[in-house]
Amino acid sequence: MTSTIIEVEGLTKKFGQKTVVHDANFKITRGEIFGLIGQNGAGKSTLLKMIGGLMYPTSGNIHFFDRAATDYASCFERMGLLIEHPGLYPQYTAYDNLKLLAISYGLKQYKQYISELLELVGLDASNKTKVKHYSMGMKQRLGIAIALLGSPDVLILDEPINGLDPQGIAEIRELILDLNKKGLTIVISSHILEELSKVASKYAILHKGEIIEVISKDDLLLRCEERIEVVVDDVSKALPVLEQELRMKQFKVIDTHTLHIYDTHMNNQQIVKLLASHDQYVRSITNHKTSLEQYFLERTEKVGGSLD
Repeated sequence: MTSTIIEVEGLTKKFGQKTVVHDANFKITRGEIFGLIGQNGAGKSTLLKMIGGLMYPTSGNIHFFDRAATDYASCFERMGLLIEHPGLYPQYTAYDNLKLLAISYGLKQYKQYISELLELVGLDASNKTKVKHYSMGMKQRLGIAIALLGSPDVLILDEPINGLDPQGIAEIRELILDLNKKGLTIVISSHILEELSKVASKYAILHKGEIIEVISKDDLLLRCEERIEVVVDDVSKALPVLEQELRMKQFKVIDTHTLHIYDTHMNNQQIVKLLASHDQYVRSITNHKTSLEQYFLERTEKVGGSLD
């Protein structure tokens, strides 16, 4: 069985002359928490709506379990969606909200199932409080329970922490991680990379409708990790010296002149002095420490431009 659960190829959405999503390409692997990061208005909700079957793409293809969505319409039944705001009945309790939907889904043995779902998301099935009196965090939890009602393979969450207080954010984060541990593949969007980094295992950066980078969590953290950047005449000659003399182990060769060193026991003065003693000229040496938000801003600023 393939590990790819969703594959997006050249996905594009236009509204009249305005292109909202342009030529999106990425794969989502079974069991991942796939983070879609982008500023407000970048096209995140539109992209998720196309993946979730709520909106037709202008062009491009979506494959689920190696089958084209156009030939496999029932695939959308295998996804649970919470996009923008949960559709709740404010005059009813959480249990009754789920009961109405369970009946509409044709579920017969739903009483125990609903109680288990509410317990899973941290709500009490016996609570008679009407949803209109719920906090935003409780409404988000109920929205996730509704998205889980059909026992989906994929859960799609659009900005689930937007507007929540710190406690609410932490609770939703723990819920997402717990659902993922149970084997659920999750696609989650946010405009806050720092928060998304606490749950996601892979990221796609969306900027003005375009996917500008798809990167794993390990690679992202490596790029943001504190490092010494050394620019020399010839990395192939400098590298053996640093490995043998300073026991350098954590590094990455960027090109024939540039080396990134992650070993914390090394310092700039040691490196320059050692390389000079072996007739290796150091063109420059600098220390770098990039926050996740800085990385996101740097990537989007480099791209710039706009879609028409």
